[in-house]
Amino acid sequence: VQKRRQEELKAARSKKITVITSIVIALALITALVVTVWTNYDKVNHKYIAVDGDNISETEFDFYYGIAKQNVMNQTLYGSMTYQSYFTSYLGYDASKADSQQNYSSTDNTWYDYFANNTVTSIKEFKALLKDAEEKGFSYDSEDTDYAEFQDSISKAADSDGKSVSEYYKAVFGSHASESKLKPYVCEYLKAVAYQAKLQNDLKATDQEIADYYASNKDTYDTVDYRLFSVEAETESSQISMEQAKEKADAMAAAVTDEASFAQLCRANATSDKTDTYADDAASLVQDKTKSSMESQVADWMYADGRHAGEVSVIEDTTNNKYDVVYFISRTKPATADETISSTLLSQKYNEIITGYTDNMTVDNVHNRIKMLTEK
Repeated sequence: VQKRRQEELKAARSKKITVITSIVIALALITALVVTVWTNYDKVNHKYIAVDGDNISETEFDFYYGIAKQNVMNQTLYGSMTYQSYFTSYLGYDASKADSQQNYSSTDNTWYDYFANNTVTSIKEFKALLKDAEEKGFSYDSEDTDYAEFQDSISKAADSDGKSVSEYYKAVFGSHASESKLKPYVCEYLKAVAYQAKLQNDLKATDQEIADYYASNKDTYDTVDYRLFSVEAETESSQISMEQAKEKADAMAAAVTDEASFAQLCRANATSDKTDTYADDAASLVQDKTKSSMESQVADWMYADGRHAGEVSVIEDTTNNKYDVVYFISRTKPATADETISSTLLSQKYNEIITGYTDNMTVDNVHNRIKMLTEK
């Protein structure tokens, strides 16, 4: 009887231990599930960084990261080359790798660091646009149309990449992205873009503003055509002194009567190693030269007020041991000058409005998640 009693007690203890173990395992599973759910909720709703006192969740940050990255990549650097092709060809960027897993150029910073800093700048700009829109009473009436166009562009881009819309959202806007999660951020972004377009139209420079700006900045935009011949001293091909070089340059300048005579005198005064160079009359001709791209001594003479066609001068260049004989042909305002000035004035006006807000915005870089972020 005693033995049977001991066996019953042992069985009861085992059953109790099994029940307790099951409860512990169940609680662990529930805890893990809660942690996972909370982590995802936290990423979607809580602070990843804060800009101007507003919490930016990881999901929202990733959305703007995708926008900022695409804006940079699609910009034209020069000619037909975009920044994306430049980054890929010259800086080693690999679109198949995660931005955080590859360094930006030869620095210790990753491409994620680079684009993340651009993202913070973009977020500040969009917040500034929304603030100004609210203060100016901007009425955003095209939200539904704009959002439909945004969705359509996403759908087309997804088809082009061979992805579903869901896959494309995650590929471009981060692993937590979905159409429903991003809609509030997309609508805010679209409102900012719409107000930006209104500002750019409202702030467009007038003809008078362009004319006034050009009048004050002619030297920046005008180009000049001229002829130039250098009389070098103390070089391998020219053993004459600077004093002798000046005498030679002065004699040449005195003999110049027009462009044709200048070209002939270049041949007469060229050293033996440059005779063939000046066989062509165009060898001394310089066209469409901007002031910033010229040697300072020559530029100062070319852009002096009252300079007229046919003037000749001898300009000393002690740095390079030579005297330049220069013949002024013309000074021209490029056909694209007004368009360039208009763009410059628009940028100045726009930036004045935006920086009025962004210069006072604080950035809370929580746990230093973004390297090299400039905080105020």
